[in-house]
Amino acid sequence: MFKKNVYEEYNKLIVNNIKLPLEDNEVPQGICRVNNTILVSCYMDNHEQSRVLMLDLDGSRTKTIILNNKAHVGGISYDQKHNLIFICDTKGKISSYPYHEFINENYIHQKKYDVSANSLGGDLLIEDGNLVCSYLTCYDQKLYVGSFNKTKNGLIKVYDILRKEEGITLKYLYEFKVPRKIQGITFSKINDTPHMILSSSYGRKNNSKVLIFPISKTNTYLNPTYSFCCPPMLEQISVDNNNDILFLFESSSSKYRKTAKTVTDKVTFINLEKLKN
Repeated sequence: MFKKNVYEEYNKLIVNNIKLPLEDNEVPQGICRVNNTILVSCYMDNHEQSRVLMLDLDGSRTKTIILNNKAHVGGISYDQKHNLIFICDTKGKISSYPYHEFINENYIHQKKYDVSANSLGGDLLIEDGNLVCSYLTCYDQKLYVGSFNKTKNGLIKVYDILRKEEGITLKYLYEFKVPRKIQGITFSKINDTPHMILSSSYGRKNNSKVLIFPISKTNTYLNPTYSFCCPPMLEQISVDNNNDILFLFESSSSKYRKTAKTVTDKVTFINLEKLKN
């Protein structure tokens, strides 16, 4: 009797992939697409400053942007309306940058938001007693910021992104619970219905999961209507211009290449519309 391929559903949904051109010590965490450019955020295993890689759609590396921190940079997202890049920063903060300044490494208008503090509203985002900003995404002119937790439900806080005289501000709207071990969030239409998609993973030997929920008015998303397995160490997932979802795997780094159960050294493009077939 043949053993079932646990990645069969995942493999069926792949529509494209590109090799991830990492250098030694770069550990990929976040991914997003801006027009014809893919941005990948990485922390450095040798404790150098974190960075963002600029890639063409064929995977060619065109530039390396060195950040002014050593954060885990677990999420990166583009706000098209305000032309801003948001990136997870240290100790429960996120940073925003005007996109065209950012790609030229000009941080003069960088702004930090303490999204783990009650000063911006809502409960604290905590993991192991520490304030965190583990992952984020921009969707429908709102910023979604989440906490990773190994043993308890995670929390996602939602903010309006507002332009005021003093610049961009975040207005707390609401929050909701999600399962433990969430690494990323994005949104996509399936059968013309908006859905929230979460990536869940922890450990080099454990399969990752993708959890899919129809969007509803609830403060708890714990029971997905659909899920499937994919290789270990899935990090951020991010929808692109074609409603494809980019999957980024941490196992592609030199830090984990020898110890991960499965090494996925490519960014894979997934189309969930194929679920209806």
